[in-house]
Amino acid sequence: MQQGLASPGAKNFFDSIDENKAWYKVEPDIQPVLPKSILYKKKILTWFSVAALLCVAVAVFRFYPSQRAASNIATVNRGAAKPAILLRMENGQQLNLSDTSSRELNTASAHLTKNAEGLSYQLENRKAEEWSTLVVPPTLTYQIILSDGTKVWLNSASSLRFSFSFLRQTREVYLTGEAFFKVAKDPAKPFIVHTGQTQVKVLGTEFNINTYQADKTVTSLVEGSVSTTAENNQKLLLQPGYQAVYQSGTGFSRQTFDPAVELSWMKDVYYFHNTRLSEISGVLSRWFDVKVVFDDAAKAEETFSGAIDKKQPVEIFIRNIKASAQVKADFKDGVLHIK
Repeated sequence: MQQGLASPGAKNFFDSIDENKAWYKVEPDIQPVLPKSILYKKKILTWFSVAALLCVAVAVFRFYPSQRAASNIATVNRGAAKPAILLRMENGQQLNLSDTSSRELNTASAHLTKNAEGLSYQLENRKAEEWSTLVVPPTLTYQIILSDGTKVWLNSASSLRFSFSFLRQTREVYLTGEAFFKVAKDPAKPFIVHTGQTQVKVLGTEFNINTYQADKTVTSLVEGSVSTTAENNQKLLLQPGYQAVYQSGTGFSRQTFDPAVELSWMKDVYYFHNTRLSEISGVLSRWFDVKVVFDDAAKAEETFSGAIDKKQPVEIFIRNIKASAQVKADFKDGVLHIK
């Protein structure tokens, strides 16, 4: 927390705060209770302290959201049907992997083992190239271990197309959404991740790829080295601690990143700093399966800093953002309206 608050972005944020304006906005909602005891004066001072802390808390929400759920917040009913994690195979077979129970499944090419940790498999037919697609719906995440030992963690609303056995000179997979890869080393067979805009080539390393935005692909390297290439044959070689940002129309750019922030989704937390509300709404859709509509288009362009805890109800985030900014948000017919 101290490191975060000492950053230039945090300093600029707090320097921009108008304390008086913030106080006038929250003051009408504060209902002081007059204490009845011989410690009247001391308790009055306590109330002033609480009020002051409340003002600070409202401002600091933009960095750290509420960690407690309010019992009087109405939970939104999004229907009883739960999304399912599916393994779709080329032969039309489809397996539901959503439950956390341990069990074994068989296909023509592999013997599958699933448990609470995810999915792994052993090859039954090493000469057959059977392609499958692992589909992770909104609200859920999943892990798979490929035949070469590569581990892949898939974020919500993501999919990975892969072959049970890697028979070619390269190990190739196709990603939509976001995933973290811990690639098993094999100098004889490069590992290639295809996205809609780029392809990432490695021999053995750890990296994250985010393709949620249609016009933007972000590859963040944690360990080793990767080479990323765009459709127009632009190429960028990354070193650990750097990420390649490919933007349609402008090409590649390179910048540093904080792994604790970039990979926080693996711990069910999403940090955002000076991020447009339109981008944050995408996280709400993927993590809570909520449709977001901006009744006031200008609100979509407003920027915020803070965090979203996936383990907390989405209503907590909505309450916080309504308290810390001039944003109105209400559910209507299963849709979150922001105005």
